[in-house]
Amino acid sequence: MLKWPVILVLGLIIFLAIPKGPEVIVDRQKYSIIGSDKKELQFIIPRNEEHILQLRSASTLPLKEQLSLIDKLLTRINKDRPLESFKRLSLGRLVEAFGTDRTISDRLVAAARSFPPIQFNKLNNAVRDIANNKMIYAELKEVFAGHGLTIKVSMVEKVLVNKDRLPYDGQFWFSINP
Repeated sequence: MLKWPVILVLGLIIFLAIPKGPEVIVDRQKYSIIGSDKKELQFIIPRNEEHILQLRSASTLPLKEQLSLIDKLLTRINKDRPLESFKRLSLGRLVEAFGTDRTISDRLVAAARSFPPIQFNKLNNAVRDIANNKMIYAELKEVFAGHGLTIKVSMVEKVLVNKDRLPYDGQFWFSINP
């Protein structure tokens, strides 16, 4: 029969041997995580604009796997400061927002097909409305909801259209609310 100190030591060895997944790296205003593809995904909090989160990804992972990394980053950020203190989320360019995964950009094109032709002088607002009405970012919204937050596209800038005159890219800004 094993004595409790031996059991305790064996338990500690097993605990240390179990893989825990990627760790979040914090460097001043940047929270980074390295995915299984060895590529970085990060949230940056711009200096002098500490109410903004900027998402940057170099990942080659599918959107679903990146979202689990985003969830870990949000959990870690929340340890340093309440997530409710952030008011805006910047994805930057939609086609680059999730590294090589173009799922949300492809959804924007598909959603735009079901809308009337867009007048180019109203393109930014039309793309914002399409993104929200067709909920092209449903999984991202779900991740934020898991942290008690709601997100909604509040502004789109610098929209790009394809040869069929359908939007596929732009700089996306979300409002963040508790």
